[in-house]
Amino acid sequence: MAKEMYIKGRLNGSQRMRLIKLLEMLYKPSELAEEVGFTRRQVYRVYIPAGCPHTRDEKRYIWINGKAFREWYEETYPRVSLGQDETFCLTCKKPVKIINPKIENKGRLHYLISFCPKCGRKLARITKKDKLHK
Repeated sequence: MAKEMYIKGRLNGSQRMRLIKLLEMLYKPSELAEEVGFTRRQVYRVYIPAGCPHTRDEKRYIWINGKAFREWYEETYPRVSLGQDETFCLTCKKPVKIINPKIENKGRLHYLISFCPKCGRKLARITKKDKLHK
């Protein structure tokens, strides 16, 4: 059975790279958010309800271990790798096979257009980028 994919709370590339800088120490949610580059609100609304490892002290303040957060994030939000005959459907939130693709060009960009077999959404997959010749 496939593990459910979380979309809410997913970090962009530069934020993912900042996860590497997290140390084996306790961070307040505001410190963690500032270090990685998201809002403190995201910690309380997305990550803690999703099972982020944290502890509370005697005053009920939340503390998050940086290394444990990084490991939890990478396990909970794995990178999606697509096959040559797949594209990602943003409605279904999963990779789908490309069926009856049409090849289209727009400037130097070549891409395949198809439709999701489950929901019918129009999908595009870039196949080739031509370089500028100077």
